Amino acid sequence: MPDIIGGIPADPMQQHMELAEQLAQLTAGGDEQQSMLVFSALVNLLDGFTRREAAESLRHARSVLMRGTEPLGTRARSSRRSAVSAAAIAPADSVYSDPVFLANARALIDDRKRVVGGLPTDDYPDCVAVGSGSKWCCSGTLVAANVVVTAGHCHTGGCRDRALVGNDVNGAEKLVLGVSHAELHPEYKRRNPAYDLCVLILEDDFPIEPRRMADLGMLQAATSVRLAGYGHTDVDGSTGYGLRRMVDVPLASNDRKYGGDPAVEFVAGAPFLDRDSCNGDSGGPAYVQADGQWYLAGATSRATASTFRRCGDGGIYTHIPVLSDWIKGVPGGHWH
Repeated sequence: MPDIIGGIPADPMQQHMELAEQLAQLTAGGDEQQSMLVFSALVNLLDGFTRREAAESLRHARSVLMRGTEPLGTRARSSRRSAVSAAAIAPADSVYSDPVFLANARALIDDRKRVVGGLPTDDYPDCVAVGSGSKWCCSGTLVAANVVVTAGHCHTGGCRDRALVGNDVNGAEKLVLGVSHAELHPEYKRRNPAYDLCVLILEDDFPIEPRRMADLGMLQAATSVRLAGYGHTDVDGSTGYGLRRMVDVPLASNDRKYGGDPAVEFVAGAPFLDRDSCNGDSGGPAYVQADGQWYLAGATSRATASTFRRCGDGGIYTHIPVLSDWIKGVPGGHWH
């Protein structure tokens, strides 16, 4: 059974963070952007080996990384070559060039209680699955007894008819409620994806505690957000939907070059592992921590403009504190 830190299972990748950080700093020669790219390449490489059943594979990977020259087989090459490859494919306007992201990423690396590798979670039951009549296809957050917020593009894509409370959409322990009314934000348009938000009014109340929405100050003071959702677990966004998972990612600046509208959206940078919000996480929560509690700060919208993969390169999130009055104004909500 995994260790428990702060009421949640400890992230197995934390045991490799110090090694990866030391190697990244040695390889990058003081360049912070390059160091973060090297670090990301290293933790992904180490993660690949820790997933192998044989402990010998991991020991071999460590020894190879320390030498930095011997090929690692079919999964990856040496740490330096992996880092150079990562730097070569990262767009010039990616979050890796953002000083806010780099500072927040450094703070996240130093916080050993954070979840950088992604974990299945029984926590955050307010993070719900959202579906059409025939399939589960998005995520959302319960913010009042019968009110779920999700992405506007889930609404326009027909994923708006029901919601599920439970850790696994395919598990036995779950509760499903129908949606009596789905309201798309009036400013949302496909050609202008800002205001990517929808409110679902359920046919009945879910018997769980709704998540409180953050205020502006909480997000402004934060350096990272915790993402949760039922989405796909591969960077191509094609497999793994159905299990609630969580991961912490650094916040980036709200520069328009990343493709968001700073008035109603914020940017959270690429995770260290390829464990990011992905297809099926749309509409799901981005939580921010304040006073020892987690509050809803954002709803997952889309990838940044500079992304070169479907998932894993950072994302744009609808700013819940800015739009909380509109959310509460949708008729039919049971607010207490």
